Formats: sequence, C-alpha cells, structure tokens
Amino acid sequence: MTDLQDRYLHAVRRALPAAKADDIVAELGDVLATRQEDREEALGRPLTEDEAAAILKEFGHPLVVAARYRPQRWLIGPDVFPFYWFVMRILVLVIVGIDIAIGIARVLFANQPPLQVVAQTWGSLWMSLLINVGVLTVIFAIMERAGFPADHVKKWKPEQLPAVEDKQKSVWESAFEVAANVLVLLWWVGLIHLPWTNASSEFRMEPAPVFYLLYWPVLVLLAVRLVENLTDWLRPGWRVFRGGLSVVTTLVGLGLIAILYRAGPPWAVVVPLSMPVAQAADLANSVNLALKIAIVAAGAVWVWQGVQTVWRLLQGRARAR
Repeated sequence: MTDLQDRYLHAVRRALPAAKADDIVAELGDVLATRQEDREEALGRPLTEDEAAAILKEFGHPLVVAARYRPQRWLIGPDVFPFYWFVMRILVLVIVGIDIAIGIARVLFANQPPLQVVAQTWGSLWMSLLINVGVLTVIFAIMERAGFPADHVKKWKPEQLPAVEDKQKSVWESAFEVAANVLVLLWWVGLIHLPWTNASSEFRMEPAPVFYLLYWPVLVLLAVRLVENLTDWLRPGWRVFRGGLSVVTTLVGLGLIAILYRAGPPWAVVVPLSMPVAQAADLANSVNLALKIAIVAAGAVWVWQGVQTVWRLLQGRARAR
C-alpha cells in the first residue's frame, strides 16, 4: 500500500464508527489495491503518484466514503418531506395573506403612510416566516423520528379502502384540511405566531372576554377535528367512526358558535393609542360587523356539513341493507 493510500484510508477511518472501522478499512484497502493493480496491468507499468491520486479522487472524498457506512441521518426524510413541503406552502401563503391584510388595514384605518406600512410589513413578514417555518420544521422532524407517515404507508391494507360508491374527499382536499387544522391548532395554543394588529402604533386590538372563556372548549374541538380529518385522510374505510366524529364536532361547533354569537358584539375591542377615539370606534364597528358576518357564515357552513354527514350515513345504511 502506498503512502498516499495509507493517508487516504486513515482519513476515512476517522469518520467511521469505531466498532466497525478496522473491517471497513481493510475492505476498502483491498478494493483500492485491486483497482491499482488493474490500472497498472492495463498500462503495463507502475502508476505515478498523480495517477494513484486520480484513483483515490475517483473513489470519493474520505468523508463521503465514510458516510456510506453510517446510518442515514437527516432532519426530514423522504417519507415525510412531501407532507412537510405541502404544509409549509400552506403556512407561507397564510402568513403572507394575513400580513398583507394587516398592512391594508393599517393604510385604510390607521392612516399610516403607505411606504411606512410596506417597510413594516416586509420586516414582520420575514420574522414571522422565520419563526413559523422553524417551528413547523421541528414538528415534522419529531414526526420523522416517531415513524409517521412511514409506518402508515407500510401497514396499509387493501381491505381498508373505501367502497367505490362512497363519495370521498380527494387526497389533496384531505391533506389541506389536516394542514389547515394543524395551523389553526398551533396558532390557538400560541406555538405559531401570526402578525396581529397590536403591532400598530395607532391602536391595539384585543379579543372579547368570551374568547378566553371558550379557550379550552375550542382547543378540544380543534383536537377532535384534527382526528376526524386524519381519519378521513388515512382511514377512509372507517365510515361509521368518521361519521360519528363529524356529527359530534358539528354539534359542538354549532354550540360554540351559538355561545359566541349571543355573547357579542363586541367580539373585538379596539384600544386607541394615538388614534382619535371616534376613528377607533368606527374601526371597532367595522371589525365587529365583519366578525358577525363571519360567525353567521361559519354557522351556516357547519349546518350544511352536518346535513351532508347525516345524509351520507343514511345512504351507507341503505346500501348495507
């Protein structure tokens, strides 16, 4: 073995697991010796130092060669990355949309100069993206270590596939619902920061006390809703279980919406800082009117979803008979 090969194998050894280093280095030494002998036989003469170095360069950098004998290490592996990338795109779109909406509100209601709003929005946007994408990456890294979704992909059974006549959500629709529910859940518990209007120097917007009273019921509802969405996505054949969860979440959701509707207005309180009191009152009226419309629309959507769920369950029973 030449001095150059000896130095090369020593560099590889330093990056190998100690328990297997001797065996691996011996194997690599045999491979390199065979390559050198084949090259010398083809040329009909001993190799020069440059030619021997070329063989080692073709073989690969010592760290790269050693990495082939170590367990694969990555933060988010190929099984989880498609889910991670899909949710991250949704997260980025949500953050950008909210930041732009808040910037528009500052221009329309807080009378801030447009250039100042653009600068503030640009700065808060990057900070929000940095924090939230970091949190999302940590969550999916934990999922990677926990074995999801690789275990699910390996354990799927053809018997769990839904019936052809059942109207199922598309894969992307189910994935979007799961991602949206995860984002809302993380935002509700405070793990994801979204830009908010209290960053304005003109006013501060605070939720009404009813939101604090409903914190735990809403948290439980979001968690159960997430289980329902995951079941729709991963276990579409569990028709009765999915239907039962949907009915429960719909009834609880309608109850919370009714409590929220009866508690307000106001659902949001605008605290003027440097904004005139009259202008703050107009802003509060506009915000609460928009929230009222949103609450009524959410109630109508939940009612419609409940009717659809009951109808699908009745159709499933009729087909079973």
